[in-house]
Amino acid sequence: MWKRRRGAHWITLSILLCKRKDLIEVPSSVTIRTCRICGSKWISGKWVRIENLSIEDLVYNEIMRRAKMDDKLTEYQSDLQMSKDKNGKDVALISFSGKVANEVIHVQKLVYVNLEEALCDSCMKKRGRFYDAVVQLRTRNGSLNEKRVFFESFFSNEVINNLSDIKIGKEGVDYYFISRTVAKRLVSSIISMVKAEVKESFEGESLKNGKRTGKLVISLRL
Repeated sequence: MWKRRRGAHWITLSILLCKRKDLIEVPSSVTIRTCRICGSKWISGKWVRIENLSIEDLVYNEIMRRAKMDDKLTEYQSDLQMSKDKNGKDVALISFSGKVANEVIHVQKLVYVNLEEALCDSCMKKRGRFYDAVVQLRTRNGSLNEKRVFFESFFSNEVINNLSDIKIGKEGVDYYFISRTVAKRLVSSIISMVKAEVKESFEGESLKNGKRTGKLVISLRL
């Protein structure tokens, strides 16, 4: 288990002058992949449902998993800080301290971080499943991403389990639900909190035995 020093104050350390520059090797970049439906993380070649684990922790664990330490380096500790470079890209500054032959060293490495969204295996299987309702999230003004974050903050386990797909387009985001009851309940919860424009229609509408059939389409404009 890697020992991480959190919130420590880095004091001035004497630098070991040596010919080798590879006492510590880390990857130039790491990729953090998150399922855009259920939030599972791609860790060590498989999708894992983990709660209360920050992006910073995921980045740190991935860097340390791939890091290579010189055998002469002992008593080392490490810490990580996330930031953005001048181009707005996510970067991680990871700092190491340790000893080589009783000399204290301090090394910092910069690692680029790629944050990706994908569908996990479980959610991928839902793509081909039946859906009975679509909630079309649109915005009247402001950032669509902010409205999406607000909308998804209402997701319960029931909502997540009923999602069969999410499609992002130029006009907004479409959420496909297996159950129209769940979709309608979700929209009702949201409009009870904020003002919104809601319109319902049916996709592939027809009459069968006197009843309206088709996929329920709910346009929600925040």
